[in-house]
Amino acid sequence: MRLVERADEFALLQDVLSGMDGAMSRVVAVTGPVASGKSELLNFVVDRAELAGWTVLKAAGLRAERRTPMGVLGQLLLDSHLTPEESERVDKHLDDARFTAMLRDPDSEQEEHVRPRTMRSLTTPLVNLAQKRPLVVVVDDVQYADNASLQILQHALRELRTKPVVFVLAQRTAPHRPPRPLFGAELLRHPGLIQVPLAMLGGQGVEELLAQSLDGRDAHALATEVHRLSGGNPLLVRALVHDLTSDGTVRAAPVTGAAFEQAVLSCLYRAEPAVQAVARGLAVLEESADLNTLAGLLDLDAGTVEPCLRELAAIGLVDGAAFRSPAARDAVLEDLPGEERAGLHRRCAVLLRQEGTEAAVVARHLVAADDAVDAEFVDVLWEAAVRARTADEVALGIACLQLAGRSCGNGPRRSAILAELTRLTWRLRPSAVCTPLRAMHSAFDEGWLAQQEVATLVHSLLLQGRLGPAVDVIRKAQGAYGGQAAVDVGVQDALRTVYPALLDHLDLDMAKHHPVRPDSNDVMAMSDQNVVGRAGAALTAILTGSRAANCADTAEHILEGTRLRGCTVQALLQALQVLLYADRLEQVAHWSETLLREAGKLGIPGWQAPLSALAAQAALRQGNPADAVRHAGNALMWMPPHTWGVAIGSLRAILIAAHTAMGEYEQAAEHLDQHVPDNLAETRFGLELRFARAQFYAAVGRSRPALEDFLACGDLMTHWGIDQPGFLPWRTAAAEMHLRAGRHAEAEQLAREQLTRCRQGPSRTRALTLRVLAEASGLRRHHPLLREAVEELEECEDRLELVRVLGALSRSYHALDELGQARMMARRAWHIARDIGAEALCSQQLLPCGEKETGGEPEAPSDGGVADELTYAERRVASLASFGHSNREIARKLYITVSTVEQHLTRVYRKLNVSRRKDLPHELFADMAS
Repeated sequence: MRLVERADEFALLQDVLSGMDGAMSRVVAVTGPVASGKSELLNFVVDRAELAGWTVLKAAGLRAERRTPMGVLGQLLLDSHLTPEESERVDKHLDDARFTAMLRDPDSEQEEHVRPRTMRSLTTPLVNLAQKRPLVVVVDDVQYADNASLQILQHALRELRTKPVVFVLAQRTAPHRPPRPLFGAELLRHPGLIQVPLAMLGGQGVEELLAQSLDGRDAHALATEVHRLSGGNPLLVRALVHDLTSDGTVRAAPVTGAAFEQAVLSCLYRAEPAVQAVARGLAVLEESADLNTLAGLLDLDAGTVEPCLRELAAIGLVDGAAFRSPAARDAVLEDLPGEERAGLHRRCAVLLRQEGTEAAVVARHLVAADDAVDAEFVDVLWEAAVRARTADEVALGIACLQLAGRSCGNGPRRSAILAELTRLTWRLRPSAVCTPLRAMHSAFDEGWLAQQEVATLVHSLLLQGRLGPAVDVIRKAQGAYGGQAAVDVGVQDALRTVYPALLDHLDLDMAKHHPVRPDSNDVMAMSDQNVVGRAGAALTAILTGSRAANCADTAEHILEGTRLRGCTVQALLQALQVLLYADRLEQVAHWSETLLREAGKLGIPGWQAPLSALAAQAALRQGNPADAVRHAGNALMWMPPHTWGVAIGSLRAILIAAHTAMGEYEQAAEHLDQHVPDNLAETRFGLELRFARAQFYAAVGRSRPALEDFLACGDLMTHWGIDQPGFLPWRTAAAEMHLRAGRHAEAEQLAREQLTRCRQGPSRTRALTLRVLAEASGLRRHHPLLREAVEELEECEDRLELVRVLGALSRSYHALDELGQARMMARRAWHIARDIGAEALCSQQLLPCGEKETGGEPEAPSDGGVADELTYAERRVASLASFGHSNREIARKLYITVSTVEQHLTRVYRKLNVSRRKDLPHELFADMAS
């Protein structure tokens, strides 16, 4: 790969070499920043000179040898192909020169490092070589040459002025004055001096270099971004090309991989120490960098820092006071030794604090240094953590609190830190919450946990399923603090609705009215301070059946007026549960999806998991078991099973019920066999799991254990005071088991009892109660109850239950010998069941007329004539249209979209050769009418 944008420089050097037959020597001074291509030009000169048969002497200055006398001249003369006698004399003179130079200051150009006699002796071999044939002397990185060598080179420049000699000297541009100013001044006096300054590549040059590297493939789209990342530095461009093609293909956009990071460090190592220090300080300061702050951090003056920044910009690493690429900054930071980097961050935090920089910026440096410095900075870490929580930068908040907790003594401040750390850890890394929770529990046992933080400890223990320790903390807190310090409103709600079995072990006054009214929609009252109380009150009310009239409206009001934040997420989850138990499933699906998108943008697994679980519950109650499994799987992806505590019971229940509905009994059994917390049975989640297990037993024909589980659920719900059919309709489930055994009176009694408990208005719970009551009441009341159930389900959209109701209607019509209606209901049931992946449910319904299918929906009966050309789906749509139903009504009844209805009708019109719905021959579709 050759350099581009260097045509003029190559041509100039070619002209210089072509004119070596003249009597005047030439000096070519090539200057430029690190990695600008100086060595490439020198290699070009060497190749051309050697090809022409001229004598070429080469040397390179090294930073480590800049104080080594005669280092550069020794390289030149030892490479001069001298005779043995000449080499012996040169070695002797070099030793004399080294001895003399060692007695001088190696950094001083003013002193005489080589005696005149020795200087002439060492120049003589160069003169002799130039007399034989043209001579080319090439010195790279001349800025690192030792003063003794440079003084002899100065003498040689004068002695060889009239000889066919070309001196090509490459020197790096320096951030300060040139390291050897007297030598530079001598060069300027030479009449044959030619200066060749090099700059970084422009955009066109980068594009040309990319085109060479990518074998002619289009490089135009990549050139702009590559130039931005590299600043035109050829070394960095080459590294980006390597990373771009590292997997054998050309990526669509530049990537900064290992090659780029190594090239950045290569540029930095070749720069001056002051430039390296400024680059490292810049990497540590990041966005806080300005000239004065950077100078203060490095203990340098601004006059030193500014030219170093210009040098870094010339190299292509920075633009202004910021790195061009985050990868470049990271590479510089990673290259810093750990202690040095921590020290810079520590010094940076102190400096920025003195300048009044905001707490979050200072805290990042404290965290990077893993050192709070002193007690004053604990306040900075706390302030940064609180702001990070509000700004949803949870990871930063956790890091700040962890450092503050290690740097703070026992007492109220550390209590608050541990409590906040526990809450934030639940949000981001639920699996890591054990550590701060253990520290909180130890603080409580040792007696120094602040009273206001005890409730957080109790909540966290309950969430983890550690019910026994939670009870112990509540008991001890009552004695230690002289009241119910651990039993705040939130804990009261949790004990009533999630962990009601614990109330039997506690001596608490839970009979008071809830301090927050659940049915108030006062906008002024819906602040963050009490929104959690209102949501908890609404959930308690809807589960216990007290003051539940407006709970769902309150929950929706909370969802509409509350942003998803750390202090409100629990309230939003409780509001969704209220809507779920109120059978407002469409709203649950909408809000859970909306909140999931917000939580996804924030990247907080501790929020995404419970929201996905609620979306799964809504999907299951809407009759979409496949969606329920998908959402539940997402919930387990965000939080593995061992991090859920007792709440895993609810998630397992969803998966068992969903797989059971789809006839996937092996998968359901696998979830039944999964380990769950030992004390799960004492929680509301345990009820859900037991109810799902009973549903599985019922589906596989184990009616007796299913009935026992349903009745056991009822006993616990009654004992715990949460006997609401919107939560678990255990009465109708038990009634169905009685019906299987032929005990119709018991079934009817349970169904009627549940009907009296159902809230007014359409609900899926009321619909399934009507179905069971219809099947228990006999044919006389069968049809009206089932049709009422269908109407309720069309409002509530539970397609699983709709399949059951349609199956019951089909059996009823079959018993009345109305076979056409029986077939029509069976077909509708099969169609819906196939759409939701629950064909097994139709098999359980034992559809009449032998129309229990295994390969999809049953075939439509043939009516002869042109109507036979219609598909079954088209016949269903045409049937409803012929009896005057609107497209929207048809879509709602058949659970398809309006667009699908329109497409079906278009094909029906074409096949039947009619132009409007009034022309549809409804006599052809009489057996399809609903």
